[in-house]
Amino acid sequence: MDKREVVIIGAGPAGLGAALELQKNNIKDILILDMHSVPGGLARTVNYKGNLFDIGPHRFYTKNRDVNEVWHQTLKDKFKAVNRLTRIYYKNKFFNYPLKPFNALKNLGIIESSQAIFDYFISRIRINNQRTNSFEDWVSRQFGKKLYRTFFKTYTEKVWGIDCKDISADWAAQRIKGLNLYKAVLDSLNPLKNKKKTKTLIEEFDYPVYGAGMMYEKMAENIIRQGGEILYNSEVKKINIKDNKIESIIVNTEKEELLVSAKMYFSSMPLTKTIQSITPAPEESILNASKKLFFRDHVTVNLLIDSNELFPDHWIYVHSPEVKMGRLANYNNFSLEMTKNKKNTALSIEYFVFQNDDTWNMTDKNLIDLAREELHYMKLVDRSLVIDGFVIRETDSYPVYFVGYKKYYNILHDYITNVSNLQCIGRGGMYKYNNQDHSIYTGILAAKNYCGANYNIWNVNVDAEYHEDATRYY
Repeated sequence: MDKREVVIIGAGPAGLGAALELQKNNIKDILILDMHSVPGGLARTVNYKGNLFDIGPHRFYTKNRDVNEVWHQTLKDKFKAVNRLTRIYYKNKFFNYPLKPFNALKNLGIIESSQAIFDYFISRIRINNQRTNSFEDWVSRQFGKKLYRTFFKTYTEKVWGIDCKDISADWAAQRIKGLNLYKAVLDSLNPLKNKKKTKTLIEEFDYPVYGAGMMYEKMAENIIRQGGEILYNSEVKKINIKDNKIESIIVNTEKEELLVSAKMYFSSMPLTKTIQSITPAPEESILNASKKLFFRDHVTVNLLIDSNELFPDHWIYVHSPEVKMGRLANYNNFSLEMTKNKKNTALSIEYFVFQNDDTWNMTDKNLIDLAREELHYMKLVDRSLVIDGFVIRETDSYPVYFVGYKKYYNILHDYITNVSNLQCIGRGGMYKYNNQDHSIYTGILAAKNYCGANYNIWNVNVDAEYHEDATRYY
């Protein structure tokens, strides 16, 4: 048996953040386990023939002092400010994102824009006093039915794979909190008066020179230099619990099966898988709840383009129902160091899927062909300019907030928080749609708890603006 003081499951933002905080407190006997071959989790960067591709676009923005300090101390002058440009592609036109009312209404044309304004006021009258249970209810209330159908419905259903009526309003309240058509118009008309930007309106972010994964590769390097150990290509298969305490875990590595024990465990593996890995198995109601919650999976088709003069956006949200892609990113616009040949462009095209979908099960060649043809159809990239490509499939990427999920989530939360030497952290571990700054912060706070603090890490990102105001949780 391999005995440690601390075992951390997952070398993503949360796990690495926890390890660094532990080392700051002179805790050195740390083992980190990760199923990938490089650190970073969903924020890792893949090197393909000297070209760098993230697993979808990542922006580094936070007002949380602890997270900001970690980021800037880690990369120093290799962490650069980038002026953000993101747009929505719909009906062969580009709309500013976040939505700018005059741009949106102009592109829609006088008939559709008039309908949008009329729908907005009707929606406010009809829905204002109604309870908003679903994503559709919430967005219709804030923007009106016309703008909901145009700018939210198609893309959101691409991402989540279920009808917007079945997506919880929690998702909208968390991701676009404080933004509605009326406020957006005021922000456009009174930029000086409305100095406090809504969270979604951030127009600048920082980015590592060599991709998002550069941050986590450097963090991992620092952890190892201070005595920590990271085992890659390793997967936790079983969690042995007795009297509400983990006694040991069984880990499959490339070479062997390990039995590992520790005083404390931090886990960012999917909460559902954590529950299902426990032995003896929890009671049936808990297992059933773990089977009700589910994640959306993710495919990125990464293409090398024989041109460096494509669209200026960092990423584009694709709302057009005619194509399957949901989003695409141009990494040259994040950093010029992302491509080996500066005459080329590194693009990633994202497809949001479940593992039983046809798209997930397509061959890599067919996925590359699909992405190339969709780019050509959208008149963004001529098919003849695609010179190379590869595919990454990622499971358990996005916890799905379906209507009624809280019932099952609460069952798992109540059970797992009673395991005395386990703290769940990160997006998957807590079944929370956290950004990378939220995830790092949960790791930092969990580590502080082990060192004697008493933070409620489950409150991180309950209020989506917590990090805008650098709020701390106790």
